[in-house]
Amino acid sequence: MDRAWQIVESDAESFDEGPGATASFGMVVLSVDRATVGDCGRFLAPFPGTEFYVSRVPMSAVASPASLAAMAEHLTEATARLVPGGPLDAVAFSCTSGLVAIGAERVHEALLAARPGVPVVTPVEAAARALSGLGVRRLSVLAPYHIGASDLVAGHFEDAGFVLDRCATFDLDGDLQMNRLSGAAIKAGAARTLHPDSDALFISCTGLRTAGLVADLEAALGVPVVTSNQATVWGCLTAAGYPEMARGEGRLFAGAAA
Repeated sequence: MDRAWQIVESDAESFDEGPGATASFGMVVLSVDRATVGDCGRFLAPFPGTEFYVSRVPMSAVASPASLAAMAEHLTEATARLVPGGPLDAVAFSCTSGLVAIGAERVHEALLAARPGVPVVTPVEAAARALSGLGVRRLSVLAPYHIGASDLVAGHFEDAGFVLDRCATFDLDGDLQMNRLSGAAIKAGAARTLHPDSDALFISCTGLRTAGLVADLEAALGVPVVTSNQATVWGCLTAAGYPEMARGEGRLFAGAAA
């Protein structure tokens, strides 16, 4: 059927800056992960004019050093699918242990191959920078993974110069369990993990839902608490030079971390 379509005229004044007018971020997320997008969205919510866009890479249901490393071959393709032609202020690989399993240099190269010149943010690198900016030297680490993957994260912090006073893990298979871990369980695990000599607590894994827990944990534990998704959002906003960082949750955003 022939239809007579009326053309609605538009000109330069018809368009505004669109979504992400202040800052736009791309994020490569694991295929099995149901927590990162919502959790990072909650951490990003206090910052007007920001958006993040998501692409996914294949990942096994069980997080092991081998399955985490296997994501490497998919990173460039996934990054290329992030709003092609649209501006991005940073691109993040949303896997804490995966960064260490693959290797930081290889992850950065893979993302930059699709988005040359765009700052690359990863949870564990952002967390290490944030904790250093907070003056942290001694650290306790709470992770959800099996020992092999947990050791990857612990080793990264030791290589970055931190003293690890205590490491604890929930010893879970992967995102199918990790995404369902309750806030109450995370709080209880954090309280049991923090060593009295530690300057801060790091809660590892983008698959854990930690938005809304950080302030309560800091009040209860008396030290800064940094989590993977919180650090990722902080790293992206920092890369974009976002003003008013103190809007965010926790001491990390309060201006103490350079």
